[in-house]
Amino acid sequence: MHEDFMDNGTRERRAHWMLGSVLILFGILFARLYLLQITGWEQYRIHSEKNTMQPVPIEANRGLILDRNGEILVDNRPSYTISVIPSRLMSNTDPKTQARVISRLSDTVGLSEKRIKSKLASRKRHFYDPVKLKRDVGFEMVSMIEEDRYDLPGMEIQVEARRGYPPFNGPFPLAPHILGYVGLIDAKTFSRKQPQGYSMNDQIGKRGVERLCEQNLRGQEGIKFIEVNARGREVGSFPDRTHNAVSGNNIALTLDWRLQLEAELCFQDNLKGSLVAMDPRSGEILAMVSKPGFHPRSVRNLQEWHALQADPQKPLLNRSIQGEYPPASVLKMVTGLAALELGILEPDEQRYDPCEGELEFGDRFFGCHLDTGHGELTLRSAIVRSCDIFFYNLGREVGIANWNKYAKILGLGQPTGIDIAAGGDGEAKGLITDRSYYERNRGSWVEGFMLNLSIGQGETTATPIQIARYISALAVGSLPRPHVLLGNDDPSLSEPVSISETSLVHMRSILRDVVNSLHGTGKQARVRGVVVGGKTGTAQNSHGEDHAWFTAIAPMENPEIVVAIVVENAGQGGQIAAPMVRRVLETYFDNAASEEITVASKEPAPSQPETVIGNAPVASAQQR
Repeated sequence: MHEDFMDNGTRERRAHWMLGSVLILFGILFARLYLLQITGWEQYRIHSEKNTMQPVPIEANRGLILDRNGEILVDNRPSYTISVIPSRLMSNTDPKTQARVISRLSDTVGLSEKRIKSKLASRKRHFYDPVKLKRDVGFEMVSMIEEDRYDLPGMEIQVEARRGYPPFNGPFPLAPHILGYVGLIDAKTFSRKQPQGYSMNDQIGKRGVERLCEQNLRGQEGIKFIEVNARGREVGSFPDRTHNAVSGNNIALTLDWRLQLEAELCFQDNLKGSLVAMDPRSGEILAMVSKPGFHPRSVRNLQEWHALQADPQKPLLNRSIQGEYPPASVLKMVTGLAALELGILEPDEQRYDPCEGELEFGDRFFGCHLDTGHGELTLRSAIVRSCDIFFYNLGREVGIANWNKYAKILGLGQPTGIDIAAGGDGEAKGLITDRSYYERNRGSWVEGFMLNLSIGQGETTATPIQIARYISALAVGSLPRPHVLLGNDDPSLSEPVSISETSLVHMRSILRDVVNSLHGTGKQARVRGVVVGGKTGTAQNSHGEDHAWFTAIAPMENPEIVVAIVVENAGQGGQIAAPMVRRVLETYFDNAASEEITVASKEPAPSQPETVIGNAPVASAQQR
């Protein structure tokens, strides 16, 4: 009986112990449930959402680039991009599946497996950011990806905006050197731009207006959230949590697309060079051409990009602001104005021995472009006929110091400050020499150097934008600050030139005669109903054929537009460059056709009587 009592007591204690253990376990369980469901529910809800809800960035459209009249020069077009979200691929598939997916991707998108792995291994992005494997792909590739979508975890086909170019000029966009291009951000730029919200997948302005106005054009990225299953595949979305992207601001330029198109068409037949059309009053660039050009989309193709960089024609060079050329006879007005200001001669005063086609100086003979000579000349007729001999003599009287002084007064030998230079190209300043230059580089100064300088040759160089600004100074008496961004005018930055209005009026009347008088070398720049002034130039080139120059002002009574053009290796400025400028002026003034230019046609009277040499031949075939 005692044993039965003991057994019952033991069983009872054991039952109590087991019950207590069960109660303790249930207590722990309930406590844990309390922590999970009550205390820590928010934390675990966030973890759960991270596994099922993933963020996807929404790319912002870049702003449009417009001409002065609101015509679109650069817009956006839809483009397919093949991307992979590493977290979905790596976290929800075994290594064998990952290797199979990467192998299939390599075959489909045409990238090596090593390259794909390198992109996926990048640590310079957020965990759920898509890695963009290939941009701007065709519909055939998209179809292949979609067909195998179920077997390619983490794959995304994104529709993104890419820069589009309206077909003004067939397949080529207008003004690529001004507009510039966008490209994938590089590592160095990314480290600098990351605090501003850039990611490694972002496109960024690399050159031209795209770079100059990057902050305004870029816009603000948005974000959406999608629901994914355990295998990382998208099964839903969360519209209420979507934050839409904000498009960038539109940018308006001073360019006139009609004028720009006509200027570019002038350079067909593989002509090289530059044309700048500018409002001399404000500095607004109405057209700017640099040939040869390039297509901005070429920078996305590595092979095409390397071809552009290696091309000996230098299509990436913006010749308008970086091309340095000997300005030749378009610089004769510097020597002429210096002489007028110094009181060396009057515009219609005959000086020096008659031009007989060459000048003996020391042990050398310096020739004129007209072998038979121009006879007796005044400053007016010397510029109208572009006589070199007259300016050899005049330059010696003016001297290197005065010539240098007035060249710099007229804006030569220094950057113009054009805004587009900040778009990545930079601006060349050209070269205006002085006596010390020759002492440093030639050992000493000799007077013979002045002969070449007086006609814009020798070491003298200038950019087309400098020549346009210099001609603007002759037209309106001040040096404007050139710019391509509309509304970027600042009258305080326009510099009055330290030259008397009397001398400028004389020079304007001479430039009028260059185009409108019987013997003027610029006759082929005449425009019906508009009084045009200008100057021809033929720059000697030691590397080939001469470069053809022409500069124009119109209308002379109240200048609205100046044009400077240089055509490389093209020959005579009056024969090649002047007709090209005429086309641009006709477009500007909406002229359907210019008057026929013949020596026998009725000539308008010059503003001052021109010295006519009795039997001297007209310089029609030797237009300077």
